[in-house]
Amino acid sequence: MSEQPVLPHRVTLLGEAMRPLGRRISEQLDLPVAPVVDVYGMNEIVSNHLAALQAIVQRVPDRLAGLMTDVVDNERASDAEVHRAVGRIEASVDDLLTGYLGVCALRAFGTDTEARDLLAGVYRHALVEIRDWIAELVDVLADPLAALVNRGLPTSGTVELPLKLTLTAAPQLAQLSRCLRGQRAAPAFPLARPPAAAASPREPCLGFWGTVGTLMLAWGLGNALFGDDDCGCDG
Repeated sequence: MSEQPVLPHRVTLLGEAMRPLGRRISEQLDLPVAPVVDVYGMNEIVSNHLAALQAIVQRVPDRLAGLMTDVVDNERASDAEVHRAVGRIEASVDDLLTGYLGVCALRAFGTDTEARDLLAGVYRHALVEIRDWIAELVDVLADPLAALVNRGLPTSGTVELPLKLTLTAAPQLAQLSRCLRGQRAAPAFPLARPPAAAASPREPCLGFWGTVGTLMLAWGLGNALFGDDDCGCDG
């Protein structure tokens, strides 16, 4: 295709560096995990995991901002800087994968089994949304012209192509909340202390979901999208 845009090297490398991360998320989500850690009661476990999940999600906007400032908007970005920026995204994904696989490894009993599976579903939901965003990013950077056409955007002049990463509230959260309320009303195992003295676990929280960040790809289709001065084009 003679009109195929040639992206700046740093941007092309960004797509190439992100591709293995998306692939690894898929592989880990498909990985069978044997339950090996016995648990009796999921309330505290759920609270701790949701707090950890919230902390991870709240770090992601800074990671995406780093992709913009350190790579997309940085004409002097070296290959090492591109890989470092991707590595910071990868660290957050690793934290999510560690939490997900840790939950899957819990051997729960009775109603705790449902709570465990729902909690794993919350992690899985977030990981799938991140994986799908990475796939979109990789596809756009592999064929930016097709991405513009598919979105009905102009293929000449200055174009902005926002790639929004939105982490939505997992549907499992509402079910998890009902499950935990049911457990507190009728515990599956004897309580170690009277209910009045027991700590009340936090309810699953929806407040940290929503648009997490946007990678804004903006080019003039006669210059940066075609690789600045590297394309040898006049105009």
